[in-house]
Amino acid sequence: MAPNASPALVSLRKRFVWLLAGVVGLFAAGMALSLLFSLRTNNAAELHLLKVEAAQAHTSVMRRWSYYREVADHLASDPQLLDLMLVGSIEDKQQWAMSRQRLLPNILGLAIVSPQGEVYGDTSLLRVGPSCQRDLLQRGLNMQNQVLIHRDVPGLEHVDLSASVREAGDEALGQVFLSVRLAQLQRIVDDSTQPGHAIALIDAAGEPVVSSGSLQGAVREISVALPAMGWTLRVQSPVQRITHNGRLQILAGVLTLIAVLLLLVVVVVRLRRPVLQDIDAAMEALACLTRNESAPPIVTRYVEFAPAAADINRIAQQLHDQREQLARLSLTDPLTGLPNRRAFENRFPQMLGLAERGNPIALVLLDVDHFKSINDRFGHGAGDRALIALANTLRTLTRSSDMAARLAGDEFAVLLSGLDDDGVLAWYRRLSDHLQSELRAADLEVDSTVSAGQTWLLGAAGDNIEQAFARADHALYRAKALGRGQLAFASSKSAKDAG
Repeated sequence: MAPNASPALVSLRKRFVWLLAGVVGLFAAGMALSLLFSLRTNNAAELHLLKVEAAQAHTSVMRRWSYYREVADHLASDPQLLDLMLVGSIEDKQQWAMSRQRLLPNILGLAIVSPQGEVYGDTSLLRVGPSCQRDLLQRGLNMQNQVLIHRDVPGLEHVDLSASVREAGDEALGQVFLSVRLAQLQRIVDDSTQPGHAIALIDAAGEPVVSSGSLQGAVREISVALPAMGWTLRVQSPVQRITHNGRLQILAGVLTLIAVLLLLVVVVVRLRRPVLQDIDAAMEALACLTRNESAPPIVTRYVEFAPAAADINRIAQQLHDQREQLARLSLTDPLTGLPNRRAFENRFPQMLGLAERGNPIALVLLDVDHFKSINDRFGHGAGDRALIALANTLRTLTRSSDMAARLAGDEFAVLLSGLDDDGVLAWYRRLSDHLQSELRAADLEVDSTVSAGQTWLLGAAGDNIEQAFARADHALYRAKALGRGQLAFASSKSAKDAG
């Protein structure tokens, strides 16, 4: 090159355009990858939520169905009923059925039926409809092996079930017939359905028994068989190609891109290194926010950039605080401040692991006796104060190694470690005494008691949360059947009832 030759000229405009194009391309690729990862994460999270929703709905439905099946079996084994089947008159049998019907407000109809399927008594008083009578006459004693649904009368939709009454020689003398309102199952399905989801119970013919929610378009679906009823539980959620969060990501990416391009213009014009340093700090903060990480504070050298840096720092701190608050609220019951069902289910595997290593772990289910009457007499505010009083009592009487949680309504669960039968019994008595003090402190003039059912976690027997809840729930049912205000042990080996 000659000494006086001029260097080749470079278009600053073209370089600036290529720089902007490169930045746009990088941001577009980053947004596409971020959106792709977000979609995959959202799909996995939604599928997990759907599985949890299906498991909770299945547990609730089966618990309610088992309760009615146990009611039917308990009535069929009543010694007074056996005497009535042998020597009682039709009027006596009708009176027995009507007396039990009054004790079971959620039962639509209740009757004693002959082996041939004939109802003893006035079917209108016993609330046994024509379709139910027809099925009884056609199927006789085979009714107990079938689940029949009737929708003849709007508002009185129900499902029928029965239990055989047998004498000592196992000869069938007849059966106890129950009609359960479908509204009971509808309430469970409604309570179990997450916003935007759909749950339905499908019978053997593929027809919906009860359902909640309706979805259009592509859906995710999980089906769980209910062998005890011959039905299927179906849980659905919509499939969204781009979620609300995804659209926000795109908008945030576009806005961020615009802001960065403007900053690049300033950099090209001013060519000042401190400006580049401030941009790098802002980019790092934005990247931390997109990764859900705590963003380092931005320290600027320019007074003009100070408000923007302060806003980014404030927003980053707010997002960090909100994430911590949401994580805490997702595991806390808002009324009582106790851990909720999700927190309890998260802690349960740890306690089960202790049981597997030989540590005695007791599961106790509690609920407030006649809680509905407190709401009816004194209002829901009084009912809430009663629940808070019980929560305060549990909080006082549980140690750091224990756990107390509110599951739903007036139902609470406690995991107690390192106690034997007598220790659990003593704990329950202290709870009953302390609860009365808390109720008086809450200015509640009610003599409320708590019924409880206890079971031990069977670590060496492949135990799980569903089985443990079923045993404790059965014990709680037995405590209520024995007169309420008691603790009943699930294991016959350690059966003790405390008044």
